[in-house]
Amino acid sequence: MKILHYVDEANLAWGRPWMQLILTLEKNGFANTVLCPPGGILSGFLKEHSVPAIYANAPLPWLPPLCHEVGWAIKRAAPDIIHTRLSSAAKIGGYWGKKLAVPVISTIDKYPKLKYYKNTNVAVGCSSAVTSHMIEAGFPEEQTVTIHNPVDGDFYRFNQDERESFRARAGVGPEETVLLGLGRFIDWKAFDLLIKACSSIKHLPDWRLWLVGDGPDRQKLESMADRLGLRDKATFWGFATDIRPFLWASDLFIQPSNKPEGFSLAILEAMAAGLPAAATTIGGTLDLLD
Repeated sequence: MKILHYVDEANLAWGRPWMQLILTLEKNGFANTVLCPPGGILSGFLKEHSVPAIYANAPLPWLPPLCHEVGWAIKRAAPDIIHTRLSSAAKIGGYWGKKLAVPVISTIDKYPKLKYYKNTNVAVGCSSAVTSHMIEAGFPEEQTVTIHNPVDGDFYRFNQDERESFRARAGVGPEETVLLGLGRFIDWKAFDLLIKACSSIKHLPDWRLWLVGDGPDRQKLESMADRLGLRDKATFWGFATDIRPFLWASDLFIQPSNKPEGFSLAILEAMAAGLPAAATTIGGTLDLLD
């Protein structure tokens, strides 16, 4: 079976786990091709793992009939199934899939509007919360299924030597506790709540707060940490293409989101690395943590 995986985004925070899924499909006899825009970190992952790729832009994603590059790419790939990720890809891929008589399966990671999925044949919610949202929005229940996002457990398996090495390079003593938050620095991820909570224990010794990621709120969060007296406790590491060293070197993963996550790959990655996780009890997180 030939699967064309279409995503209308070149930079994906979940790009590496997605590559792991595609490589696992390949091992199980599926022929995979990825259709995506050129450039970005995704093209790097594709080249690294020798995954066949077709690069095409969709300059007018709200008008799928005018996204001719995508249509030509689908004709060229001649897939048995189109598998989309993200709403814009579902809208564009769904249009061309219907036009070219190719079934469309859409993995849904958030809580989108139904209009993007009117040409999707099967909607795959990444959590029970996302699947329930799609059914409540009007998508036919018999065409929905829940399949949790996967990660490769062996890839994240705990490495004691790397833990000790990374902590030593970071100047962290063996007696210190490292609290880890990672993700995109945007409002609803609520890293401000995590920083405020940590400010209440700033008088306690032997702990650090590591924040890994980037986004529009980064400068605001850094200023808040300084203002609350956490200059010597909090470290902003920036975006990391490989988060394993941070997971291995930390002692507790914290996800403070104040809006429902679809299904947190970050929590799954932390658990796969043997790192205890704490999170707010909303959305797809409830499929992972009690």
